[in-house]
Amino acid sequence: MLKFMGANTHLSPTQAKTLLEDKDTGFAYLNLQEACPPLYSIIGLREHIKKRPPLATSEKVQQFVRARGRESMVAGFYHVGYEDPLLMLMRRRTVHAGLVVKGEEGALSLTTKERSAHASKGIPVNHCSGFRTPSSANFSETDGISRESFRVAVNAQELGFKSTETPRTDKSVLKNLELGLSALGGDKGPAYDRIVLNAAMADHLLGCSGAQDINSALDRAREAIDSGNALRRLMNYIKISHKVS
Repeated sequence: MLKFMGANTHLSPTQAKTLLEDKDTGFAYLNLQEACPPLYSIIGLREHIKKRPPLATSEKVQQFVRARGRESMVAGFYHVGYEDPLLMLMRRRTVHAGLVVKGEEGALSLTTKERSAHASKGIPVNHCSGFRTPSSANFSETDGISRESFRVAVNAQELGFKSTETPRTDKSVLKNLELGLSALGGDKGPAYDRIVLNAAMADHLLGCSGAQDINSALDRAREAIDSGNALRRLMNYIKISHKVS
């Protein structure tokens, strides 16, 4: 979708660093094929074993770009057995906070849809677990970073969201863009609610400053959208991504 909007999606890690440090952008997209061709070359393994190996997650864990200060990492999973190993890898990279999410279809996206009473057994959608720097406890691990673990199933209705179906399109990039840009433009609805829920929960669970209280985190996410700041950063990214190439 970034490419469809005109962004440069062929950035090197060094170029991504420039975008991350830009005060008007603050994020960057790295293409696995560009950043690590050897890893991308084994993507056929997914088809061979009929399973979803977390190749994109391994890209995150390798940390092609690292920060000097506090670092957090978020990854999604689908199949049983990946949750704890992913958290272990994050700890080994000595990040201050890590979060794994079982979103819809194994993605990172938490849903506002109420869980059905007939849902399949196993790890439910909206299951989150991870670790973060504790706000009060004073305990350390061997790498010198204090952490506390957490595990929670996010219930959107308990946070004040209405239960809504996931916004569906006909897989048209253009229609998906229209849906997302409309939400970032402040139009209220299922897409807007999902953006707010996901942004707020990530900040809250990772222990980000100013988001220790979930209601404050939700208010901050809404303000980022309603003020136009979130959309401005996206537009800045599209423009600046060409200047660093």
